[in-house]
Amino acid sequence: TRFIPVCLKDVAGLVPGAYQGRGRGNKFLDDLTDADVLVHIVDASGSSDAEGNKLCNDGNPDDLNNPIHDLEWVRNELVEWVYFNLSSKWDSISRRGKQKLIEMFSGYKQSQSFTHDVFVSVEKYVKEVEGRDDIFDQLEMWDEGDLHRLVSAFLGARFPMALALNKADISSSAKYISDIKSKLPIHGHHTGVSLSAHDEMKFISHQIKLAIKSSSKDSAPSQPKSTNEPMSGRVWDCLQAAVSLRQPTLVFPVNDMQTLEPLPGLTSGYAIRDSSLPNHSFVSCITAAGGSVPSQWDSQRKMYIPSTKGDVKHALRDVILLKPGSTVEDVFLTLKNMGALEGEFVRAEGSSRIGEKSKPVTKSEFVGKHNRILRIMTTKRKVEWQKNLATV
Repeated sequence: TRFIPVCLKDVAGLVPGAYQGRGRGNKFLDDLTDADVLVHIVDASGSSDAEGNKLCNDGNPDDLNNPIHDLEWVRNELVEWVYFNLSSKWDSISRRGKQKLIEMFSGYKQSQSFTHDVFVSVEKYVKEVEGRDDIFDQLEMWDEGDLHRLVSAFLGARFPMALALNKADISSSAKYISDIKSKLPIHGHHTGVSLSAHDEMKFISHQIKLAIKSSSKDSAPSQPKSTNEPMSGRVWDCLQAAVSLRQPTLVFPVNDMQTLEPLPGLTSGYAIRDSSLPNHSFVSCITAAGGSVPSQWDSQRKMYIPSTKGDVKHALRDVILLKPGSTVEDVFLTLKNMGALEGEFVRAEGSSRIGEKSKPVTKSEFVGKHNRILRIMTTKRKVEWQKNLATV
């Protein structure tokens, strides 16, 4: 197992009617375009309404809000958001044809090749089920159902959703969680993990206190877990489930194809100073939940330290995440933006696994499992890392 960097963005505030301008309206929906996967946090106990207001409940199950209704209206908001954007311009789109329709979907931050694949799937489905050929060459013949079907297919591919079934510690949630999980996938939601934010916060608070206590001692011995300690990890499970819905392309940049040692430019910043790295308290939470510490973390000194050249345990230490369809040039530009490379692209070599002989790769070549271990050479070597290491 290894840590991979992911960015979480809180876009709370969606209410029924957002696509019509209610609440934060399209501002909320536009924020979603930054995401690859959506995690929908649902009150699985049924104790709050669609707008998050707490419901008065005197033990009467009829007073509860079935959370499956939340799944339905959230999905409907997304569909109507895209549908309204397209239908309001449909006369122009239908006149200009398929390519214009493909271009309209680019506003949701997806490549035209991605949209084209969705079109192919929809066209194949319509041919098999309804016997209609070449539907995208006959846009003037479309009805509302055709457009809704396309929008739904696009959203299913563009924004797959994972469910965080919160408040699982409340008794009323058991039946709802069981019902929802038995019906997945439903309303665009593909996977569901039951959890309790209350228990998660108890767990984190407990581990922070332990971390602070151990920091006050130079060599505090590790304590065995108490059976009374709050346990957690379900949020972690939910994030893993979400990432699996739309798996990124993983690339392992190295400085040497034989030793697979990391790039010096990543060691001086990304591996020991990046803002996404867990701090001491977070590391304590990770290990208590059964995870491993980051590779550059020194448990005795409670800090990140740089690796030394030739350190075998740090082979393939770093991984960067890219969208499927990315090229070697995209890897180069990403590493350059991270400060790991300087100069211009010269050449690259790659392999699929440890021990495999590397092969030259062009910068226009797509990256995938066949070349995921990459060494990129540029016109300028990174030298500042040595100065940076001296200040650590």
